[in-house]
Amino acid sequence: MLIDDLGYRAPAPVELSRVLAWKAEQKSDPTSIEDQDFVIPLAIIHDDPLISYSGIVPQAPLGAASLLKNNRCLAPSWFLISPTWSIEDREVLEEIRLNAILHRQRNPLHRLIFLCNSREEVALVHGIGEAAIFHNKTTNVTENLFTPLAHVEREFDAIYNAHLGPWKRHELTLDIDHCGFMFYRAGSSTTESEAALIARHAKLAPGHVFINEIGEDGRPVRLPPEQVNYHLNQAAIGLCLSELEGAMFACAEYLLAGLPVITTPNQGGRDFYLHDEFCITVPADRRAIAESVAALKARKIPRDYVREQTLKRIQPHRRRFVELIDSILAETNAPKRSIGIWPSSPPPVIMRWFRSPQAYNQIRNPAPDAFGQALMGSGDNGKSSAFAAAGKFVKRRIPAFGKRS
Repeated sequence: MLIDDLGYRAPAPVELSRVLAWKAEQKSDPTSIEDQDFVIPLAIIHDDPLISYSGIVPQAPLGAASLLKNNRCLAPSWFLISPTWSIEDREVLEEIRLNAILHRQRNPLHRLIFLCNSREEVALVHGIGEAAIFHNKTTNVTENLFTPLAHVEREFDAIYNAHLGPWKRHELTLDIDHCGFMFYRAGSSTTESEAALIARHAKLAPGHVFINEIGEDGRPVRLPPEQVNYHLNQAAIGLCLSELEGAMFACAEYLLAGLPVITTPNQGGRDFYLHDEFCITVPADRRAIAESVAALKARKIPRDYVREQTLKRIQPHRRRFVELIDSILAETNAPKRSIGIWPSSPPPVIMRWFRSPQAYNQIRNPAPDAFGQALMGSGDNGKSSAFAAAGKFVKRRIPAFGKRS
């Protein structure tokens, strides 16, 4: 079976008994979602059988599968699940396994496959006995929107597309002479207002420009993707400075726009794109970052070359995704054996963000998305959710299952 080929192992009796014993001790069902209103990324790939592509968020450790609450959904269904934040964490992985075991107890015909943003995540998910493949979700970024623009003048040594959360570490840019920032956020909050953060930063680095306007509500105004691409083309280098997060769409957008990238050591998945010819990994030191920006800028690497090499990395991952869908359809004897997504035009399939009640209705009454009709946002300037504020899972006290067998 496909699920077994991808690394799934049924729980050994000792593991299953521990999970069921733990469940019996709980006052509420650990797999249920109480009356919460949160956001979750979701796409319906196919309706019969149901194939959904969704993201892990703190309230839904199994992505869209978690939305089923206590309801049984006995029809064969496939849930492709992608982390929105790094899952390289023992407690997070144990929570995923716990929920997966309980979900299959309720819905034995459901299949869960984790589409991991890094090879490290694949190995860890296999280690807990769940099915996984390496598919970095930022391959969803459309090259039709993010592209080099020859007519745009360079105004910035570097640009950083990241909302002003502390884990983005904007202070590491302070020694760069001319740096631009895009910093839209949707629902997430910061420890203080953007205006205060910007004012403090501007005193220390007067050559830095914060591009988004601040609205009457005190929040940054979102830029349309075409304008984001324009501003990317105003810069020589793209910056990725967080130590821990998800796959980071902005990294893919920089490269598709032709920008070389400076990154710090990190986990979450953006290393997928790193290429020694035009990406440098630098310690989290502001002077080292500024020096690397200057050195990489001086190399004047052709933007079309950066884009071409990036697409060469993206395209096999897109094919792997399509092959996975086709394999599911073949195994389930579905009349349609090829989904045919990711055409060169219009833009590729993406997950859209839904409020949880809407996403639940999508799962219960599936209608395949019109792939290619929606446009991916841009980095933090395109996120329509608050997932980054939550960051890691809300961890529960769960049993240590020990070595899997």
